[in-house]
Amino acid sequence: TKKDPKAAKTRSKSNSNVADTKGSMRLQKEIQSFMANPPHNCKLSVGQNIRSWVVTLTGVEGTVFAGEEYKLQLTFPKEYPSKPPSVYFLKPVPRHQHVYSNGDICLNLLGRDWSPAMTAEGLVVSILSMLSSAKEKGIPQDNAMHADSAPGRQQDNWMYHDDKC
Repeated sequence: TKKDPKAAKTRSKSNSNVADTKGSMRLQKEIQSFMANPPHNCKLSVGQNIRSWVVTLTGVEGTVFAGEEYKLQLTFPKEYPSKPPSVYFLKPVPRHQHVYSNGDICLNLLGRDWSPAMTAEGLVVSILSMLSSAKEKGIPQDNAMHADSAPGRQQDNWMYHDDKC
């Protein structure tokens, strides 16, 4: 028997809509959880589009970023949580060895080590922890390769700084 290409396309679209609905429901829950009990030094702002978040991070006391404020842009694809959100710093960007001057963050959790079990809040806390562990301010050695690129691209096939160790 021949398969009907229109029916297959409709099923595919239907499956996509179900995944989108599940992803939207999960984002709603994550927003509620984040707002009800925000991690220390993190403040969430969400407008009309639940797939676009801005998180303000305040540098932890006793670190090189103490008291400094930075904003993270998180944009969630329709395939979330199967695919990671796009996450980057808005200007001004912190001077950190894993943060490019365009705002991109060299972090394997944003690429190959992403897991659908991870939450946006967990990702934000990981980024704040990364900032907090810095011993000095500086830019990545390979910054020139990223500086002129638009931030937030998918991190498929990235070579992460820690891979070189």
